[in-house]
Amino acid sequence: MIKRFFIYLIFALPLFATAQNKGGLGSWRVHLPYLKNNAVAALGSTVYCGSASGLFSYNESTRETERISKTEGLSDVEVRLLRANAINSMLFIVYQNSNIDLMVNGQVTNMPQIYQRNIIGKKAINDVTFYNGKAYLACSFGITVIDINKAQIFDSYQNIGPNGSTIEILDIAILNNFIYASCIDGIYRANLTTGNLSDFTFWTKIKASTKSNKIETFNNKVYAEIDSTLQEYDTNNWTHVGSGTIKVVNDLQVYNSKLVITDSNFVSTINTDNVLDKTSSPYKNSALVLPNNRFATIDDNYGLQLFPGGEFGGIDYIAPNGPLKSLATDFKFINGLMYAAGGYAPSFNEGFNHNGIYIYDGTTWSNTVNPTNPALSLTPDSIRDILNLTYDAYNNKLYAASYGGGLIKMDPTGKVEAVYNKNNSALQEVFAGSCRVAGLAMDVDNNIWLTNHSSGQPVCVLTTDGTLKCFSVGSAFGGNNAVSAISIDDLNNKWIAHTRDGGLLVYNHGQDLLNTSDDSYKVLTKEKGNGEMPSNQVNCISKDRKGEMWVGTNNGLCIFSSPDLIFENNGQSYDSRQIVIKAGLVYANFLGGENITSIKVDGANRKWIGTNNGVWLVSPDGYTVLQNFTIKNSPLLDNAIISIGINDNTGEVFFGTAKGIISYMGDATEADKGFKGVEIYPNPIKPGFDGNISIKGLAENVNVKITDVAGNLVAETTSNGGFAIWNGRNFAGSKVETGVYVVYAANKDGSKSIVGKLLFIQ
Repeated sequence: MIKRFFIYLIFALPLFATAQNKGGLGSWRVHLPYLKNNAVAALGSTVYCGSASGLFSYNESTRETERISKTEGLSDVEVRLLRANAINSMLFIVYQNSNIDLMVNGQVTNMPQIYQRNIIGKKAINDVTFYNGKAYLACSFGITVIDINKAQIFDSYQNIGPNGSTIEILDIAILNNFIYASCIDGIYRANLTTGNLSDFTFWTKIKASTKSNKIETFNNKVYAEIDSTLQEYDTNNWTHVGSGTIKVVNDLQVYNSKLVITDSNFVSTINTDNVLDKTSSPYKNSALVLPNNRFATIDDNYGLQLFPGGEFGGIDYIAPNGPLKSLATDFKFINGLMYAAGGYAPSFNEGFNHNGIYIYDGTTWSNTVNPTNPALSLTPDSIRDILNLTYDAYNNKLYAASYGGGLIKMDPTGKVEAVYNKNNSALQEVFAGSCRVAGLAMDVDNNIWLTNHSSGQPVCVLTTDGTLKCFSVGSAFGGNNAVSAISIDDLNNKWIAHTRDGGLLVYNHGQDLLNTSDDSYKVLTKEKGNGEMPSNQVNCISKDRKGEMWVGTNNGLCIFSSPDLIFENNGQSYDSRQIVIKAGLVYANFLGGENITSIKVDGANRKWIGTNNGVWLVSPDGYTVLQNFTIKNSPLLDNAIISIGINDNTGEVFFGTAKGIISYMGDATEADKGFKGVEIYPNPIKPGFDGNISIKGLAENVNVKITDVAGNLVAETTSNGGFAIWNGRNFAGSKVETGVYVVYAANKDGSKSIVGKLLFIQ
């Protein structure tokens, strides 16, 4: 098991909790999909599966499943390769970026040397072979040898191809002190005990091919894929295995005295008597045999599958709970549930996604799309690329913006009730079959406003009576109506982003919603006197609790403090302002030049700002940085932030990154004006606890007093929104003594309300 530190809440929970557990203040939780896996390894009865989401393990003896991620000490996210060394009880983890972790008994040692190395051309680690306390890495640039006991690079062999050329090594096998290297053009061999293996003259091509790949040793033979078929080599001759029926080998591994072969048609084994047994159905990425002779296989759809040898029945399907996919382009917190949009992000090699919506109840994720059982899917397969969500509280309906499928009306479970598109509404298509709705927002009258990307009438509204009307903005964008995000200010103006350097449209529908004659609109740009934004490419817009509009562009952040002046003709400036800070001896714009991808406002009016270089939490005015998370100083999965969502009840902040969803337990919630549902945790405070005590469910920005039972004031603090924290110390900075303490909250009118009691045990 991964070693962790623990704190005490109401029950004992891990400090770095997984998605099943509620973490304490400042803790992180990963929320990742585990159905698609590309690597599998086993140490004893514990199976490890690796994917773009990291790792999970399954213990056959205890039947326990565990997530293993950056919150448990891994250095990276996207696992490409796993290899187990039973002698050292070591799991060798290779990531897509060539970073390496060595994990022994839950302790992780990072080896970033290859990841950090500057290499011209391709840099990849294709496979790993263990021999005499060393790990031989088959790399795109040659062979690297690691001393696994010292966790350091021992040697490297490069330029071992013909005439000293660099050739990619796809896999390595070692038999009787000879090292075999599989390359595209064949199999090379050298003697480990003689000569300088960095010298190409000591290497001999023993088998030519047009395509070689995996190679392994078993039963004193070498097995290798050559020209897309599996062959065996007895050090004299090469012969086809299974009369050439084993083709396109995905993986070769030796487990429990069997060579396990995963190819495009079967999972097969060869035992010590050289008997070939074809076992499983096709389309597996890798497989192995466990000590109890059960097979463990992985693929792109079903997580880890365990089944008896010789049969393909009685299968156990194992995968930790999580969202269907890693991509999330929007979050909405609705009635105690966090909804995440499955998204569309071409820059991350996504598009035409049928991911639907992921729904999180604080413990478990459910998905509107079920790939293993389409009959259970609530979102029809024709609906794709859901970018944005909004909620009609009056009618209890969820609306989704589909970038291609139109506007989707659902019930809160994700069951589709109506689809608005070109065929039944005023929405238009950019080309046949592509009705692009890119942004959604609900106004104070429960009308839903949406953007119809690339339409001649790009601003649309779905009224409370079901009428969908779209409006023209003339030549405001020069005819290129590539509109996306939408936000609504306190004056009911619609702020609409343009994704292709067109600026920011502010639209006012006038007194009569459906009558266009009293409508007004203006395009704000980077020009002084007309917005003075950092850039005309706008990514996101968010209204804060003071009514200011915070705008994120591809070149920094700006704030419109006076939205009321935009349509006034009194000569007053409505230009945006930027946050100017002192950096050393000079003044500079805060986040100037950064690509701002998401802005969300928490219960204390603080701003969470997502960029391509991590995430920032700033004070309500933006001038004080409260937190800055990157992959270097936190478990954040990736610095490229796509979306941010906030659980208003708990203060938990969700980050959609290029590598998946992770959340952070923040310290600000929505205020509760009546002090209803107040929670204090942990409670009781047990010996050894030295963290913060959370008081949730308060009114906004109230004074919180802590006294002993005699009424003596011990400490004092102020709530962030509806959330306050106390470090358990008195005014002198000392831990309070064992006893019962009372928490009071003072309302603005001076009245007091007893919030609760807590017990300290020191």
